[in-house]
Amino acid sequence: MRHDPYEATRLEELSDRLAVLAAARDRDGEFPHEAFAVLESGGYSTRPPVGSGETAQLLRLLAAIGRGDLSTGRVFEGHVNALQLVYRYGTSEQAAAYRAKAREGELFGVWNTDAPDDPLRLEKGHYSGKKNYASGVDGLSQAIVTAPTAAGRQMMLAPLAAASIDRSWWRPLGMRASGSHIIDLTGVTADAEHALGQPDDYIREPWFSGGAIRFAAVHVGGMHAVLDTALAHLTSTGRAADPHQSHRLARMGIAVESGYGWIDRAAEAWGAAESAPDDAGPAKALLAYANAARSAVEANALLVLETAERAVGAAGFNAPHPLERLVRDLRTYLRQPNPDGALRSLGEAMAAGTWHPGSRGRA
Repeated sequence: MRHDPYEATRLEELSDRLAVLAAARDRDGEFPHEAFAVLESGGYSTRPPVGSGETAQLLRLLAAIGRGDLSTGRVFEGHVNALQLVYRYGTSEQAAAYRAKAREGELFGVWNTDAPDDPLRLEKGHYSGKKNYASGVDGLSQAIVTAPTAAGRQMMLAPLAAASIDRSWWRPLGMRASGSHIIDLTGVTADAEHALGQPDDYIREPWFSGGAIRFAAVHVGGMHAVLDTALAHLTSTGRAADPHQSHRLARMGIAVESGYGWIDRAAEAWGAAESAPDDAGPAKALLAYANAARSAVEANALLVLETAERAVGAAGFNAPHPLERLVRDLRTYLRQPNPDGALRSLGEAMAAGTWHPGSRGRA
């Protein structure tokens, strides 16, 4: 009988294997090569579930990786985002090339944030300028970068071997092993075949904003890890049966289960939008569900963090207690762009009558 690699027990085993490796990479800030060797050996990074109808599997996989190590989850999310963009907007030759590269173990990223004082530009067949928050740069072979053109913002498939990296800037509270450094592509050749899709495809909706469901899934895994650690601590100290601690455990369990429910529902909305690309209704519903999911997951994660901190107490803020790292990582990773805009857009959709709770992926 063939084993399903996305079956719950196997995903829990994956989380456990990644968790063992996380603390060392937090200490040295190096790229999590060992973690990606685990993902490669299981086929998760070489053949990730990024095809049509596979979003539910992908989000559960992202959650499992985040449960093991949020930094690895962040880099893996960029890898699958890159593949989705290539498969959606690339030529058949580009898609085939990147599918083959992934199966050979290569990893990819997506970097949109420009260095404010030297943004990335395309100048006479070469790149010029820098990208900030180049997550995972020390372990990637290529990345999708965006640069302005007269027709709009153009995605480019940039090789990284000749680029220079500034590692002095990345001194974060958490997510150290995600290695979100500054990369300088000045002088690297920008061949015509580097162009991916048409100008502004990168920000084309509903896939741009809808893609927030990927990082929300990693966040769900992160808060699950916080619950795991709090429960293990209370059990080992003989305090889990205390009625006050029981209430804390219950609140955290409800919040984590709610997070899984949100990403499962978001996967349904993504699938509905994929199945009807010319229908505006499912596209609007996906945007609403993505905004709702990321907002709900953030709120639930903050609840889990505070509750776990209270449950474990001061011991959880003292390394090497695992809660100390998990708190830093999750609080850092939760700071995603424009949370207020996501809530505003969701409220506008509700006011306009284009989305309501229980819509099951349709407006």
